Amino acid sequence: MLSIKNHDDSLLLAILASRVGFFIAGLCLAVWAPLVPYVRLSIPMSDATFGLMLLCIGVGSLTCMPLSAMLTNRFSIRSCLFMVTLLLLAALLTMATASSLWLLGAALFTFGGSMGVLDVILNIQGLSVENRANRSMMSNFHGMFSLGTIAGSLLMITLLTLGLSPMFSTLTLLSTVLLLSVFAVRGYLNERTLSSKDAFIWPNGWILLVGLMCFIVYLAEGVMLDWSALYLIDDKHIATAQAGLGYACFSAMVATGRFIGDGLVQLLGRVRVIVGGGLLAAAGVTLSILSTHWGLGLVGFALCGLGCANVSPVLISSLSKQTHMPTHLAITAATTIGFAGVLAGPAMMGAVAHYSSLSAAFAVLAVLLLVVAALGHRFK
Repeated sequence: MLSIKNHDDSLLLAILASRVGFFIAGLCLAVWAPLVPYVRLSIPMSDATFGLMLLCIGVGSLTCMPLSAMLTNRFSIRSCLFMVTLLLLAALLTMATASSLWLLGAALFTFGGSMGVLDVILNIQGLSVENRANRSMMSNFHGMFSLGTIAGSLLMITLLTLGLSPMFSTLTLLSTVLLLSVFAVRGYLNERTLSSKDAFIWPNGWILLVGLMCFIVYLAEGVMLDWSALYLIDDKHIATAQAGLGYACFSAMVATGRFIGDGLVQLLGRVRVIVGGGLLAAAGVTLSILSTHWGLGLVGFALCGLGCANVSPVLISSLSKQTHMPTHLAITAATTIGFAGVLAGPAMMGAVAHYSSLSAAFAVLAVLLLVVAALGHRFK
């Protein structure tokens, strides 16, 4: 009986630590956006140069994410999560205080790389905990990430609005993350992943399919982040000060959908969640295109967020069912492919908008989300 109780306590601690870990990742991501205008003021640069600086984040992520499997093979998941979090905090502090382009570029690269590795290893931790608990939990874990982004954004904006310096505001958030990390570290799994001799296996068609579908969903998130405000201003004539409501509606419904997602998976099954999510997201984007009032456009973005919310968690969770390669390697491969959607997707949509219109770009997104729905039946 004592061993059973110890096992239950250990599992509960691992579940709590996983939730805190995903929340930490969201907090860290949210610190950067409010800092952008202050960084622009502290280091003189053109818009083109700043665009190249931002590209360092995506390049860092795509470069470092494939290293995640090697790190968890050499060190424990617990050690990797804690050390990568410390590296992420150092990058954020450097970004807030950088006085030269070279230092800022290095900090942004490190920020993107550590965020990408943290994302992959948290998914490895989360999926392992989900399998031990023998119930769906990934949607809730990803919901904690969304909650972290909302909480981090609100806290940073509040501190800056109160007149506190960017440095003090950043240190407040980083101190909070450090305390949460010290609390969560005991619940991170103290184990390594597969031996190095099996560490390099080319993903098969199934894993590539998961990566492609994640690419589309992440693309939708990137498009909403980078283009929804401009779309509402140019096409729906919303006031500039209110244009951020588009992404706010999208992200709020992503968080809401993920917190009810595990129950939906239990009730409806993976296939219906993927197919229904793709259809709902496509319908939301279509509504935003066809509507003539910005209010309906916001409803469309909210429906898109609700539809997208649980697709990527369910897809990542499904990787535990394949036998082609170890789960942690499959997560690394699929997540890296998917994350490319955040980097390349908004640029692709920008090219469509340049040669046609923003409405056409959003129409392309709706079609891609229908592709996700059409492929959902493969996950029976």
